[in-house]
Amino acid sequence: MLEHSNVYAYQAFGFHITTDIPFPGARPADARLGIVDVRVEWGELTALWEEVSGPGDAFAVLEDRVLFHIKQTAIYMVEAGKRVVVCPEEGAQLERIRLFLDGYCMAVLLLQRHILPLHGSAVAKNGLAYALVGSSGAGKSTLAKAMLDQGFSFVSDDIIPVVLPGNENEPALIWPALPEQKLWQESLSDLGVSSEGLRTVYEREARPSEATEGIRTKYAVPVENFAGTPLPLAGIFELVKREDGTELVPVVGTDRLRALALHTFHRSLIEPMGLLGWHFRTITGLADRTEMLRLGRPRDQYSVPALIELVLGSLASEREQAS
Repeated sequence: MLEHSNVYAYQAFGFHITTDIPFPGARPADARLGIVDVRVEWGELTALWEEVSGPGDAFAVLEDRVLFHIKQTAIYMVEAGKRVVVCPEEGAQLERIRLFLDGYCMAVLLLQRHILPLHGSAVAKNGLAYALVGSSGAGKSTLAKAMLDQGFSFVSDDIIPVVLPGNENEPALIWPALPEQKLWQESLSDLGVSSEGLRTVYEREARPSEATEGIRTKYAVPVENFAGTPLPLAGIFELVKREDGTELVPVVGTDRLRALALHTFHRSLIEPMGLLGWHFRTITGLADRTEMLRLGRPRDQYSVPALIELVLGSLASEREQAS
């Protein structure tokens, strides 16, 4: 098992987090304040996993705990929205262990706290946040990076924590996550960004459905302009692939609920965790108070400049209508 004697304190996802596992780039918190919302620690979970899981199971849901196993990485347990235990496999790389901590684990923890984790990236401009949601490979992080280059500030990557105020006339809030993006090498190349000096966070074989071949590498890209406070959510852009051309169209009717349900991180856990009713009420409330637009991009063509033009045009039109 990996050993670490230090305890680190960070602020991320709206929480004060103390952890045995260092997170490079995370905003430090003052441990002397004694505030601990979430505790992350090494622990032994092998026996418990064998007891509660069956052959081929990827996760197990208990009363207030969710366990899941990532092969060649670790067994993780998320408990009551307050505690995460990590049991690493022999030879597991620390970067890979961290990848699932601020992804899968944080999504489960948010669900346990009844906070909606959307799958996507979030950026901000003029004190308002905008969510870019979509399926894996849709280009969310790439578009977010291009928007940062247009003067937007960064809020979150991969998981967007969304909180609905009790007053239905108030907008939803997005909590900032970690001040770094995770981008594939192909995205960096398209954007003209060098990977030299960047931290490698993930490597895997390219899938048959992907345009690249061989080993794909994902890097951590530090963010300078980070929005470190909760921001009102002014709009949601659903990024989808289409056969040709770019387009921006409103998402209307029940399709709004479909999109929000589809892009909830860990939606496969909603029913086992007993959250179907809460989830439906939450996405309904979010759909009722938030503008949603579908941003179509060509399936096999780099189209970020055209997408940026559509997004900026939409925001400019929104400002004109508001004035």
